[in-house]
Amino acid sequence: MKKFKTLVMLISVSHSVIRGKTQMNMELNNSQELNRLSEQEVRFRCPHCQKLYRTSTDVFEGSEPEFDCSDCNKAFLLHNRCDDFGLYVASMVQEPVQFDSCPKCSSLKPHKSDECPTCGVLGSKYLELQKLESPALFELNQIWKRVMQGFDQDSLHQEFLNECHRKMALNFAFQKYSDLQKTLGYDSLCKQYLRQIELRLEQQLKAVQQPANEKAKAQTTPPMSKMQWVFMGLGAVGMASLIYNKFVPTFPNFNGLVMMLTVLAFGIGLFSNSKSDLKL
Repeated sequence: MKKFKTLVMLISVSHSVIRGKTQMNMELNNSQELNRLSEQEVRFRCPHCQKLYRTSTDVFEGSEPEFDCSDCNKAFLLHNRCDDFGLYVASMVQEPVQFDSCPKCSSLKPHKSDECPTCGVLGSKYLELQKLESPALFELNQIWKRVMQGFDQDSLHQEFLNECHRKMALNFAFQKYSDLQKTLGYDSLCKQYLRQIELRLEQQLKAVQQPANEKAKAQTTPPMSKMQWVFMGLGAVGMASLIYNKFVPTFPNFNGLVMMLTVLAFGIGLFSNSKSDLKL
């Protein structure tokens, strides 16, 4: 009986040893598996908000990947190198600097800045005031804003020029392109559209001058009225009578009277009002 208890104890101890070895082997395998997974895992933080991310090493196939953070919605680049803490290095994406034009002086200013560094005007306040005082000018400035956003699109430039032409505001368009050229320096597109504005101004000036010239011409040479024709006719009869009396003296005593009546008829015919008419 004593031997049986000893055997049972030995069997129990052997089972405990076996279970201990098995558990150690499992823990060792799990540790090895975790190490293997950690070697294949890429851990990094968002450089903006420090949110931790994990991904696999195949993310570096090709060029350095770009991510958008799910928390702060900002973009960043991931580099294939680690820092002192074992995390992969991530850097912020340099966003291109954007500019807008000042609605008053047309100088360039930062996109997110409301105040113009050149004239000091607040763009939002200036536009509100302009919309109330001059809706037509406000509309032209809105079209010009679209032109600045798509400067390479000829259709936007033509829309702006056509609207300025329709509103008789080509001088405003000329000022906009001139100010822009002063800011940017020599620009072939600005030069091209300035030339188009000059041609449109010439056409506009001719269209305005032609009716004025025709009106002035009509005023300088008005048509003769019936009264003028009557007096001019009487003057012509008197002139003919004087010539006839010169060669064939018929009424030599009335030459002075006929001459006076002839001069009077011609004078009334020339200087009478062209709008007056003889009512027959």
